Amino acid sequence: MTKNALIVGPYRAHNFGDDLVGGILAKHLQKEGYAVTIPRLSEENSTWLGTTFSEGYGKHFETADVIVVGGGGIMSDTSGAKPGASYLEIVARAGMDGRLAGKTVYVTSVGAGPWLVEKSKLLAYGVSLIAARVGVRDQESYDHLHGIGVGAKRLVLGADLALLTPDLLDFPTVQTGRLGLQFDVKGFADVQGNRRLPKIVRALGSYAADHAADVVLIRNGEAKSEIAPFAPAAERLSYRALADFLPHLAGLRALFTSHLHLAITAYSLRIPTYSLYVREKTRRFYEQIGHPERAIDLRTATVADLKRFLAAAETAVWTEDDEAALHRLKNESRKLIHFIR
Repeated sequence: MTKNALIVGPYRAHNFGDDLVGGILAKHLQKEGYAVTIPRLSEENSTWLGTTFSEGYGKHFETADVIVVGGGGIMSDTSGAKPGASYLEIVARAGMDGRLAGKTVYVTSVGAGPWLVEKSKLLAYGVSLIAARVGVRDQESYDHLHGIGVGAKRLVLGADLALLTPDLLDFPTVQTGRLGLQFDVKGFADVQGNRRLPKIVRALGSYAADHAADVVLIRNGEAKSEIAPFAPAAERLSYRALADFLPHLAGLRALFTSHLHLAITAYSLRIPTYSLYVREKTRRFYEQIGHPERAIDLRTATVADLKRFLAAAETAVWTEDDEAALHRLKNESRKLIHFIR
């Protein structure tokens, strides 16, 4: 008899990082013998993954044998462009619906904390009590949850599932050997306080224009890159579906990015990455891979930092130390799915 799995997450946003982790969870569950539904994931992604397309949750909580919540920063209220408890509320509702339906609930590959408001902290604690296990992707997330009273027996410390991208998702490589540039920060209000930001944007735009034949302007969603107006002749890669996006991402030689999951995915594909980041979760990742010097908080970054990163990216190579760190982190990632049965 076929088992059913329901994956819950912020898939209504149609954002690359969220969809990617959902896809990796789906492939793991399929290997475990589950038929998988990811509500609100796009129809194109659902078809490619072999999951059931659904515009809403409907009766899926009732028909599921297991409910998996993940991934992303959905156990935090500081992860998105507009921090708040919105994702935590989605997670809490999913956990409660699963508990009321008498189903096993897992939360995994998530970032947790810090929390801006007390309500968020209470929601995170409540979700952790509902879930059979909570898999977190870094030590700080583990410490945040343990610090509010979540027991160590319930917590699993690992690394982000996006590190398993080439292991669980099958796609070709479109080899271009170009430098990927992703810098979309207008929606992040807190980084706008950096008075040097306009100069950083113009400097990156000028670089893209001067190197138009050798760069790709990347966007996590369907909109054009913020850098696109500066370099109209440069190739553009905007996320619409995993099957189209991943092959082109895999063919880059290096990546400069402001966002987490592009950095993680590139690293999983053995592509060196550099970040002027908008969220602390990105700093955590660069510390995990042993390259804290490749990540700088955009709130304090300078044009000199940008130019230094771009120069480094032009000549960056994958090293034996990188390979060893990737092997170690992939093993850590597998810890976040091995308990889902």
